[in-house]
Amino acid sequence: MAGKLYIIGAGPGDPGLLTVHALELLQKARRVFIPVSGEGRESLALEIIQDHISADASVTELVFPMSHDRKIMESAYRKNYLLISSVLRTGDDAVLVTIGDPSTYSTAWQVLRLVQQYAPEATCEVVPGITSYAAAAACAGIQLTQGHESLAVVSSYSDVRKLEAVIDCADTIVFLKTYRQREMLLELLRSKGFLDRCVYISRCGLSKESIIRDFSLLPKEADYFSMIILKKGGIG
Repeated sequence: MAGKLYIIGAGPGDPGLLTVHALELLQKARRVFIPVSGEGRESLALEIIQDHISADASVTELVFPMSHDRKIMESAYRKNYLLISSVLRTGDDAVLVTIGDPSTYSTAWQVLRLVQQYAPEATCEVVPGITSYAAAAACAGIQLTQGHESLAVVSSYSDVRKLEAVIDCADTIVFLKTYRQREMLLELLRSKGFLDRCVYISRCGLSKESIIRDFSLLPKEADYFSMIILKKGGIG
């Protein structure tokens, strides 16, 4: 009988934001897989969970390279699937931890699809986590939406016309991963007169957390763990 795969959302970074269900599963886990961007690199996911896993748990790194090359990523997904499936086929359960929420821009979902496709005898459970933008809004004191307001979440900035259309139609827009083409995004927001209705949040729940409303004070280097929230009704 094959084991069960748990994909656990670890939240945005603060270990205190782990859900009770995630915590219970982590404390029982014996085979834990964590994402890294390269061999031997630090893992925020591991930092979040390391005080909550058993001392005898086996922790394995899964490399998800920071690449837009489809072939490179598909090769990584396949390799990571094989590592996890080798555990599941022994009958042992496996836990794959991902930052934030597994269903929101998470590469862990690609591994889940491969397990479902090529190891259908294994059962899977997805444990949701608190998203980075929910935590950031709370830290910045922003109500994302109310009443009939709409919310859009964006993480890609390659199509400027599509980006502009999202800005025009939504009441609140969350711009994730603003290290990508930040200057283009800022110029677009400035041209539409929305810059004073934005807040910049970086490293929410981590050391060096920063919340900036005066965009003249933005750091020159965009942080990987950063986002901008635009609330057209005003950020308060």
